[in-house]
Amino acid sequence: MLVLAGTLTGDWGSSVVVRDDGGRTVAHTALPDSGRFRIEYTHSYYEAPATEHFVAKRDGSFELVELSSPSEAVLDYYELEGRKEAEGDIFRLAPDEPRRFETLPLIGTEKGRRTLIASNEQFPLYEASVPRHVTIRVEEDTFLTEVRGLLDG
Repeated sequence: MLVLAGTLTGDWGSSVVVRDDGGRTVAHTALPDSGRFRIEYTHSYYEAPATEHFVAKRDGSFELVELSSPSEAVLDYYELEGRKEAEGDIFRLAPDEPRRFETLPLIGTEKGRRTLIASNEQFPLYEASVPRHVTIRVEEDTFLTEVRGLLDG
């Protein structure tokens, strides 16, 4: 039981889950201990690569904590106040106030090629020639929640 308790303190048991508009799971992967995941895509207006960086919170929400792109115009498009810096050929923007989400609805298209990246796994959020409506959530693993309750109680 102590080994299990030690394991649970290092991994808080959350996953990022993507469902389509019919409620079917499109992607599901455990988050790393940092709770970090990202969405990479090609910006539709500037046609430049862009990345939205998120961090999951223990309450099931998640925050947009950084934007990055080789195009500074992509960062300006978001109209967020924050610290902007250049690192090599990449511009980064850390918003003064991270945007918090319970769910994030998106439309994946072949042109934008939105891709979820978490725990070194990639999940395309688009289909060939058809827009795909998806919703992203962070969910806690039910099994780990029950085990934690037993350990705490």
